[in-house]
Amino acid sequence: MPVESHLPLEELKRLERAEKNADRARRLRIVILGWEGWAAPTVAMGGGLSRRICQRWVARDNEQGLAGLDDLRGQKSELPLTEEQQAAVCERVDAGPNDKDGVCSLRGKDVQRILAEEFGLLRSLSSVYWLLHRLGDSYLRPRPRHRKNDPAAMQAFRDEWPDRIKAIAAEHPGQQLRVYFQDESRFGQQGTTTNVWAQRGSRPTAMRQTEYEYLWVMGAVCPETGHAEGLLSPQLNTQIINTFREQFSTTILEGEHAVMLWDGAGFHTAKALRVPANVTLVQLPPYSPELNPIENLWHSLKSHYWSNRAYADYDALEAAAVTAWQTAVLDEDLMKTVCAAPYVERATSD
Repeated sequence: MPVESHLPLEELKRLERAEKNADRARRLRIVILGWEGWAAPTVAMGGGLSRRICQRWVARDNEQGLAGLDDLRGQKSELPLTEEQQAAVCERVDAGPNDKDGVCSLRGKDVQRILAEEFGLLRSLSSVYWLLHRLGDSYLRPRPRHRKNDPAAMQAFRDEWPDRIKAIAAEHPGQQLRVYFQDESRFGQQGTTTNVWAQRGSRPTAMRQTEYEYLWVMGAVCPETGHAEGLLSPQLNTQIINTFREQFSTTILEGEHAVMLWDGAGFHTAKALRVPANVTLVQLPPYSPELNPIENLWHSLKSHYWSNRAYADYDALEAAAVTAWQTAVLDEDLMKTVCAAPYVERATSD
């Protein structure tokens, strides 16, 4: 392979020794061997490359010097859509399937058809997935939402929250307000499964119990401090809620006042409900678990501690609930993350 004398042989060898990029060092070695008179087939055999590749790198060096040894692959690919089309595709995909699509979830082949029929863009299935990822989309499992969920009511609650917390602070002058979120979750032998690591292409199995023993886990978490309190009970009613709230009120420090946000469940609005003097209740809009970050706590406990297992009886359920609570929920730094509530500003009193 004839090599043009852009640089002396010793300089090429020095550059090869100093080169930190393994691919570029190998290209320099190809040029050096060509300079020393080695034939392309011999160089290719020694480097584990094809003869044509070796000849191509030498030709680039001859034409451009060392700049010809740069790897130009991996340059940013241009999307086959204008900015307006990109926005339209994102809007169409994010809106989900319509009646014409005839499916409950858009798969890659559905998006491929939509691109062809609605945007005049013919693409292979792999290109469709590439395009979706470039547009910022991923195939995610949605969070359940009640059909009566009212986004306007949720936004109004967020907008009104600063004034509401100021009004509560005015009612309790000289006290530090602490915002807590409260909820209950049932944990039992009607088991759930969660993700596991497994070999690609395999279909792993996991234990999913289908018996009927259960208990209730009640909790209240302050996203600001990470403080959490809980109670386990075999049943759930207003009397149990009163017991939990009375116990919770004893954990509030002197000089502080708890503002507890919770949903409108029947036992949260009963006439027999008792409210301690150091607790103020605020009811969330109906069907809006998105406003209650303690929902994330139940998901976390089920995903990391309670799934893929079987429990012999109530005692086993109780032991598992206590262990998970002590391991995770008493970790205040973890609770600040799991139960973070960005829409609630830090509660302070004047």
